Amino acid sequence: MTEQRYIYTPLLDAPISRELELTSFDSKGLQQWMQHLGLFKGSCIIRHGEDVQYCPVRVKGSLGDVIVPAGFGIKTIVHLDDSDQRCPLTEMPKKGRGHIETIAGGSGLREGLKKLGLIEEGAIEFIHTLPHMDYVTVINDRQRTRLSEGEAAKIWGEFKGNGKKGEGQFYFSRKGEKFWVKKILGGKKSELHLASHGVRQGDTLYMETVKQAQEMHKPIASPVVISGSGGLRLYLSPQQAAEIIVKTA
Repeated sequence: MTEQRYIYTPLLDAPISRELELTSFDSKGLQQWMQHLGLFKGSCIIRHGEDVQYCPVRVKGSLGDVIVPAGFGIKTIVHLDDSDQRCPLTEMPKKGRGHIETIAGGSGLREGLKKLGLIEEGAIEFIHTLPHMDYVTVINDRQRTRLSEGEAAKIWGEFKGNGKKGEGQFYFSRKGEKFWVKKILGGKKSELHLASHGVRQGDTLYMETVKQAQEMHKPIASPVVISGSGGLRLYLSPQQAAEIIVKTA
């Protein structure tokens, strides 16, 4: 009788659509976070392909309606009211309500969500998923760029026109009205990404027009998508996936 051999590999390099067993974690913090969500050493998971779709979403938190970029939402786990079900914020049912149970991200992500009034244990209501649109934007009256809905949602600042007042996300800016950029939400990676579009803290923007996107907007970095036996889908960064060792036959 031939002895079955197992292959041990980082989750980042593991095969897709095969049952995998969690065997070890290089990060104690990551291990504790996954244990909190019911995934332990010995648990079986499935790695999914890159065809999983996700989009920015509109939700209601402590500051009212806000837009959550897809990269923020997939890292935010919500416990639905009157249920044992947990899911990424991006996968909440329409008009679903719950509270944010945990956030799988660094300080930049947490601070960005806090700016939007979304914190752990805070109440949240899902409104709807956003369609893919291009926001043609003028920077400092000199340069044009196209922003996705998620990119527009990461730009926080002050409305300078005659209409909307106060601070908020550039996404909610009115066509032709000036907007002063005070902060890029999401940390250094988001700052560098938007700088590649020409948008930086201190700039003055205005939205020239909004057009239907010609193609689906892609995330800055493709996540590694897994699910456990309970059906909870998790979106891990490539770095997180590299810190998890799995076993496959």
